Amino acid sequence: MRICGQQFRATYGSDTPASDLESYIQANISAEQQNAEIGDPSAAVFLAMLDDRVIGYAHLMLDTVDRRSAFLNRIYVHTDWRGRGLAMALLKTVLHDAHQRGATRLELTVYERNARAIAFYERAGFVVTGNTIFAVGQDLQSDLVMEMKLAKRPNS
Repeated sequence: MRICGQQFRATYGSDTPASDLESYIQANISAEQQNAEIGDPSAAVFLAMLDDRVIGYAHLMLDTVDRRSAFLNRIYVHTDWRGRGLAMALLKTVLHDAHQRGATRLELTVYERNARAIAFYERAGFVVTGNTIFAVGQDLQSDLVMEMKLAKRPNS
């Protein structure tokens, strides 16, 4: 899915050496890696499509140990579709799926310089709980860790 590489470049491109950016994309957003993500039973991939084009993408991973935690690994919306509610629709789908799988918390990391994404997550109800280092190739960058508590399922 080209959208992942495109959006990753758009997010990190101005702050990251090109060689590190491309190294990360080849290792983490390749077709092989994405096929593995789609086939992972402890994860879910959601696509927003327009005709035959992917215009939005979300990747949710469930913690296979405690089964109560989920991680929003990626959510990307093509730049032409930003501001139209697509990201929120994808996030609602992710939240519903995480809840159905029994997760009681959803965590994500977001680049500390991505003000638009941080504002989006805060509006959605996420709160900052810490920081972490995110390696883009050899380039170490700082991400915020954000979390949202999910309502418990009945009988859980």
